Amino acid sequence: MSLDVVRVLKEGLDRLASRNGLVFVGVFVLVALVGNVALDSATVALESLAAELAAEAGQPQPETLPEGSTPLALSLPGSVIVLLLLVWLLAWAATSVVAVRVMASEHTDAIPDDLVSRRLTLATVNEIAARIVVLTLVSVGFAALVLPGIFLAVCFYFVRPLIAIEDRNAIDAMVESWRLSRGDRVAIFLLLLGAVVVYVAISLAGTLGALVLSPVPVAGAVVSIAVAAVANVFWLAVSARAFVQMRERSEEPESADLDPHDEWDDPDGVEW
Repeated sequence: MSLDVVRVLKEGLDRLASRNGLVFVGVFVLVALVGNVALDSATVALESLAAELAAEAGQPQPETLPEGSTPLALSLPGSVIVLLLLVWLLAWAATSVVAVRVMASEHTDAIPDDLVSRRLTLATVNEIAARIVVLTLVSVGFAALVLPGIFLAVCFYFVRPLIAIEDRNAIDAMVESWRLSRGDRVAIFLLLLGAVVVYVAISLAGTLGALVLSPVPVAGAVVSIAVAAVANVFWLAVSARAFVQMRERSEEPESADLDPHDEWDDPDGVEW
């Protein structure tokens, strides 16, 4: 049985529209607000520093940023900005892990404590490490000939679910994702293509909303962040539901010839 792309996309939309999906949208909005405040504040601080250095050296002042380009900037010490960036990175990774766990389970109206607390620190560290490695490899692949980037994105598509659901480390998750994708890479590519289309459509809605609210930059930034959070939860839900379907297939009778080392224990609350 090949991966059912239409079914996965539909389940992803259903999970996005569920109570839990909306909860995660709200959490990602809060996390993104912290990150955007830190980034905008850092941008303004660096611009101010560049202007001071230019004045001290008797050099022409650098060009200033367009008005409204950093609507969420605050006057913060450098140490606070660094702390906010760290909190943003860790919170984003941890929330992504929990979201995948919940989207892979049967729970749509409540989030069980065990799906939040189970080895979350270790999973967050592995999520960050894996993201850095995978994004670097995929980016290099795209920069080279595009096709290698697409191939690597397909092969490593299940890295996050493997870390979040099966508590694998980053390296093991990459190896297993490569193995799991064998025989279904065309279907996974089509799934990625469909998910990207929906993701971009949602993101464009946020861009249009931000443009409409451009006279009020803060409101435009918040709308853009909120819509991006919706797109992100959809993306995570699709990856989780695709992983569930792949594991369901791996436990069918015709898959009995799998190596014994491929056996795994079902995490609580996860449906196969």
